[in-house]
Amino acid sequence: MDGNLTLDELYEAANEMCRKWWGVDYTGTIHLTDTKWRSWRGYFIRSTGDDSLREIRMSRWVNARRTREQVLGTLLHELVHWRLFTLGLPSSDTDREFVEECARVGAPISGAVGARRAAQKYGGETQ
Repeated sequence: MDGNLTLDELYEAANEMCRKWWGVDYTGTIHLTDTKWRSWRGYFIRSTGDDSLREIRMSRWVNARRTREQVLGTLLHELVHWRLFTLGLPSSDTDREFVEECARVGAPISGAVGARRAAQKYGGETQ
């Protein structure tokens, strides 16, 4: 599989996607871990009290077992979380705004039960 993108490649892709869909650069960070995640493909973490943390986390181990297209889809999904959060909009997998934005930009919806239900309710597609 060719999903084992470098940190530089992920940042480059993040900026390209953000410019394409929202006309802005990605201002958060990306963290690659060596942890062997079983359930996650990526996630967005943020601090709510201040702007100190806006980070997409991905696992090298998970990415290496996926295609480049799958990894970039996950990155776009996490960027939707980031963008909506930075705008002060609802950004959870189960929020209508999140599902609709994922559908608009072509980002996959996670396979979590709540996310799949929200996708069915609001018209998104699951991974």
